Amino acid sequence: MRDVRVRAAVAVLVVVTAACTAAACSESTDDRSSTAPVSASRTPLNPFEQQRTDGVAALLDELSSVIRTGDKDGVDALVDRAAPRRIDDRLHTMADAFARGSDRGRRGGPLAATSFTYRVAPSSGAEWQLAPTVATKVDEAGATDTWVTPVELTYALGGAAVPGVAEPEVTLSETMAFARYGDEWKLLGDASVALDPRPTTTGPDAPVEIGPWEFGGLAATDVRTAGGSSTILSYPTTDKVVERARKIMPGAVAAVSKFWGDDWPQRAAVIATGDQAEFAGLTRTAARDTGVAAAATVFSRIDERAKQVVGQRIVLSPNAADLSEPALAVVLRHELMHVATRLSTPEIAPMWLTEGVPEYVGRKGTYREFVDAAPDLAVEVAANRLPKSLPVDSDFAVDSDAARVAYQSAWSFAAFVSDKYGEPVLKNMYRKMTASGDTPAMDAAMKNAVGHDKNALVKQWQKWLRVQVR
Repeated sequence: MRDVRVRAAVAVLVVVTAACTAAACSESTDDRSSTAPVSASRTPLNPFEQQRTDGVAALLDELSSVIRTGDKDGVDALVDRAAPRRIDDRLHTMADAFARGSDRGRRGGPLAATSFTYRVAPSSGAEWQLAPTVATKVDEAGATDTWVTPVELTYALGGAAVPGVAEPEVTLSETMAFARYGDEWKLLGDASVALDPRPTTTGPDAPVEIGPWEFGGLAATDVRTAGGSSTILSYPTTDKVVERARKIMPGAVAAVSKFWGDDWPQRAAVIATGDQAEFAGLTRTAARDTGVAAAATVFSRIDERAKQVVGQRIVLSPNAADLSEPALAVVLRHELMHVATRLSTPEIAPMWLTEGVPEYVGRKGTYREFVDAAPDLAVEVAANRLPKSLPVDSDFAVDSDAARVAYQSAWSFAAFVSDKYGEPVLKNMYRKMTASGDTPAMDAAMKNAVGHDKNALVKQWQKWLRVQVR
């Protein structure tokens, strides 16, 4: 599917490939931002506001500690008795992700985070109020104050150990409600226990970014790759996928570096999901939109100043369990190419390039004949229905015969350029085109890299296709 935009401006794109059998590979679109400081003035808090902020901040410090240490009893001590049961359940699930001693089978052990800290976030606009039924409960329990406020969780994944994948810190945002009893504050719930003062005409919120601890049974295992530790997180029923991914990752990273070079982290965080709810939640999409995907690469933002991609994850769907080890290797090499090229790939770059080259790297050396790699396109070529041009982005939009032909066409064009002009030229074409601005500039960069303009290359590609299918 194309352009499924969410809060972090991420879109999941289904990549239909022969190597992925009945599944697909997918990636996220670009969202570039900067962490440059912003000058702002702020009115000092009055004593009441400061006391409220300090009290809730202290509670959040305790909450950060008990979750990160897997202390479920400590969680219970911080939650208000009037809080909905699902709040307790959610926090227990989060703490369990870090808890030592629970059985995770062959998938690994508990997660170790490099950092994990809640804090009160700056707020503006009308203050949220508790829902009347909740307000009545805490009033009857003797609460002297309540507060609904934005909260931020800043964290960095480790893995089975720290520093693990050694990633930059990610910040997640949510709304939390608190109640005060004398000098003690308790966690009352999330936004669902409050009344949203924002206009209803703004429409529903986009899916929010969440951490992997939001789903039960999380396990972590590390595997050594060229850039250090890569981390594989997983959920129940994914034992086989985790075992295969551990074997594949070192070679997959090496294959990407062989093509692209070593100017990328050469490590990654991979999450193996066991059901569509986990996959949809971590990719910020609707479950119905991801039914054919085998993987998606998502990220929080790009820090231009530090030249870092923040919160990048390769998320494997439940469909990955149906892939053979060679097919899963194709998927991981494809997705790792997205990881490697993320900083240099703007959203405007055409999908025939940004999907075709990763598919070329993913599938290299995995097929004997053209028809094995591009069966749908081979049928079209054999019927004398050659593609008249490179596929446009809308051609990749859905899981259909047309989309499969588009993805196979994108792969075949990359394979053609490599076959006729060499891999260094293919890589140079990718780098120069993605470093350009608008479409005319990209077309000029393409000619500069290969030595022929797009129209000439398409004609050469058509002749190459005839030879492959002959």
